[in-house]
Amino acid sequence: MRTVKLENHLLSILESMHDAVLVISKDSTIVYVNTAYSVQFGVPVHKIIGKKLSKVEPKARILEVLKTGQPLINDYSYLDSLNIHIFANMTPLIEKGELIGAVAIMKDISEFYALQEELQRYKTYSTQLEKQLNQKIFSLLESHAPGMRQAVEMAKKVADSEATVLLFGETGVGKEVFARAIHEASPRGDKPFIAINMASLPESLFESELFGFEEGAFTGSRKGGKRGLFELANGGTLFLDEIGELSLFLQAKLLRVLQERAFIKVGGTTIYPLDIRIIAATNRDLQKLMREGKFRQDLYYRLNIVPIHIPPVRERKQDLPILMNNILSELKSKYRKQVTVTQEVYEIFERYDWPGNVRELSNVLERMIAVCSKSYFVPEDVPPFVREGSVLSESPIEPSRQYASGTNALNLPALIEKTEKEMLEEVLRTSRTRTEAIRRLGISRKTFYQRLKKYNIQ
Repeated sequence: MRTVKLENHLLSILESMHDAVLVISKDSTIVYVNTAYSVQFGVPVHKIIGKKLSKVEPKARILEVLKTGQPLINDYSYLDSLNIHIFANMTPLIEKGELIGAVAIMKDISEFYALQEELQRYKTYSTQLEKQLNQKIFSLLESHAPGMRQAVEMAKKVADSEATVLLFGETGVGKEVFARAIHEASPRGDKPFIAINMASLPESLFESELFGFEEGAFTGSRKGGKRGLFELANGGTLFLDEIGELSLFLQAKLLRVLQERAFIKVGGTTIYPLDIRIIAATNRDLQKLMREGKFRQDLYYRLNIVPIHIPPVRERKQDLPILMNNILSELKSKYRKQVTVTQEVYEIFERYDWPGNVRELSNVLERMIAVCSKSYFVPEDVPPFVREGSVLSESPIEPSRQYASGTNALNLPALIEKTEKEMLEEVLRTSRTRTEAIRRLGISRKTFYQRLKKYNIQ
């Protein structure tokens, strides 16, 4: 009686299973299938019970279990006639040491395969989107000049890697734009991008700014300590601008961190691991500095894994329309103006050598749009020093060289001040009130009055 109850319980368990169950005898006669089997394979139970599986489905994998007496675990098969994928565990039935049959428990994994194929389609689509995104990221660096196109192509190739990049180029050519594009197109694109101007860091603050400090590291230190720029950049990209301006003492400190990929905060003993990508930039001739003993060879070779030279604007004047369009797109939004550039203005810009490169071009266009009261630029809107167009070209590596405008020799800081003063005078002359002038200039009231005092403008 107890045996009968146990058999009934066992049959109830098999019937309740979502996986198909098949039991065959030693001669392959089908002795049991559950309801899930009938549903999964679309065969009524009464039509297959008592039939030999070797005749119904001669290629069935469970027949191998009868032949070998060995189980087949996690066996995969595809039933072409039913278009379903099966994952099965098939085991021989042994009684008193004799093979009496076999049992198979089969799971329909067709839905899983469909999801896997869908996932693969999404992966392919994601890859395509990523390529399109990378193209968009580098769109601001679009160029018709061979040298610039070569630099952009190299940046695209190296973006997906972890290689350290060293950007060479004059002041204002857009080294940080390159660095940001490489970062955004990299696997670290969603992580921090921290830019550090190495020339602006005093030697006394170098370690505390870059590595941070622990609480109580020195008198007056912040409670709880401070996170340094290296820690803030962890997981992302660290852009070391003007790397050629570092002293030999600071170069040694930086080199150690880059070699060990770890740092210790000021006043601390804990070693913090560093997971960052390094992109460095300089407008100096580092090889010349090495020969003069002003730049460490080991640091140079640590940074110069992938060198990229960014040509100055004067070597790619065919890009002026692209550059001007990109800059004006932002300025139009900032000043809420719609201004076009006439052919005469383009020709004036092409005659000028742009020693300050893209940065100078941006400054000039901003000055022009700030004071322009028409819907288009005319030659009279162009600053005099650009209109005259007789500017000596700057050395690719030495941005501090003076250049001439007409008969007056000016260095860049003096030229910027002269331009700023002229802009202030022009905006004041064409504005009804000082409040309107401040709005058109896009500066704070405090800065506005500081500039008036500096240039003695009444």
